[in-house]
Amino acid sequence: MKTLLAPDDARQIVLEHCAPLAPTFQPHGEVLGLTLAQNIVAGTDLPPFDNSSMDGFALISGDTAGASVSTPKTLRTLGTIAAGSPIEHTIEYSIAAGTCAKIMTGAPIPPGADAVVMREETRENDAQVEILQSAQIGQNIRRRGSDVRVGETVIPKGTKIRAAQWAMLASLGMSRVEVFPRPRVGIVTTGNEIVGVGDELKSGQIRDSNSWALRALAAECGAVVVSHQKIGDDAEVLQQTLLAMFQTCDIVVTSGGVSAGDFDYVRDVVPQIADAHFWKVAMKPGKPVLFATRNENSRRIPVFGLPGNPVSVMVAWEQFVRPALLRMQGRTSWKRLELHVRVLDGFRSSAGRTEFARALVAPGEVAPGEVAPGEVAPSEVAPSEVAPSEVAQGENGWTARVSNEQGSGRLSTMTNANALLVVPAETVGVRVGDILTAQMLEM
Repeated sequence: MKTLLAPDDARQIVLEHCAPLAPTFQPHGEVLGLTLAQNIVAGTDLPPFDNSSMDGFALISGDTAGASVSTPKTLRTLGTIAAGSPIEHTIEYSIAAGTCAKIMTGAPIPPGADAVVMREETRENDAQVEILQSAQIGQNIRRRGSDVRVGETVIPKGTKIRAAQWAMLASLGMSRVEVFPRPRVGIVTTGNEIVGVGDELKSGQIRDSNSWALRALAAECGAVVVSHQKIGDDAEVLQQTLLAMFQTCDIVVTSGGVSAGDFDYVRDVVPQIADAHFWKVAMKPGKPVLFATRNENSRRIPVFGLPGNPVSVMVAWEQFVRPALLRMQGRTSWKRLELHVRVLDGFRSSAGRTEFARALVAPGEVAPGEVAPGEVAPSEVAPSEVAPSEVAQGENGWTARVSNEQGSGRLSTMTNANALLVVPAETVGVRVGDILTAQMLEM
């Protein structure tokens, strides 16, 4: 098995072995957050008819030439057209020279009218109205098809259905939508030392945080956790647990037991029941990551063995499991938003492994008393082997604060971060003012 793959190479292997789940048709009311498995092609124009964008008066623009507060134009009002009025009934209000019709927002434009003057620019007087502002042809009229035309691809396949897409599907009358289902996730947390959040903490034990992190990360990816098992360091129990999960899950994720310790049984058991594709990645944190696939009932199930340290779990998820879950949902893009940021804190980095440093990224300039770009702070490490960027700041002034304590067991480095700084494998230290790529976790 190839070891110490670069993170990008390992991710590519993951994506090559993960395929979209079989799409299904779901009722419109249940597809929010899912991913489209079809191109959405408009079957109707939007709006479906010419209508008013204002409460006002539908009229002939030429009748308003020269109108002002001091020289108003007086028109005879034929009646009122409400939103929802049948289009064929507007013929009763056909506009001729010297006439107009009061009209509400969204109501169909009557025949003959070519503009709408908003109500605030008029003075009503019984069956007449004084127009106080001249109008232009097409003013305050939403034309049929001005938003969407019949036959137009409105939303492409692979798009996540958010509020705007959900609303558009409703506007187009899509009562059933073809979508990719939510992947069913199985989670296994391992270790004799792990106890539940409400359990008594005895000597030598720690509370389970990984299962909660994994549950949350799965939900953020649009997946659903259908099974979670906490087991001790027992190879036979681990194997039976995994085999059971393969029956009901689309993807299985374990934490712990994947390194080189005497009781790290995930490392040994998974290759016995699945096809292992790599173990260990040249990254920090998260080096001991195992990826395999299991063929079960004509399904290919990805299996991820993540490390036990909390930060390693979350970083490895971000780099490998999240892209896999999005691919399984048919998403056309899995990448996070990336920014070039100026680093405000120097820190050491291990050569030979890509480091993902937890950072707080924000827009800003150098504050009074800060070290300017390129200068060396007294506590800073030796200059990076990578030449400093000629750019003084990141994109739009984005900067990054990095904790000097980046240990993989320090969960606080994740709770206080909104981004991962990507430190290239050849870099031995990051200087104040260096420009790095930030993978944004919260944008």
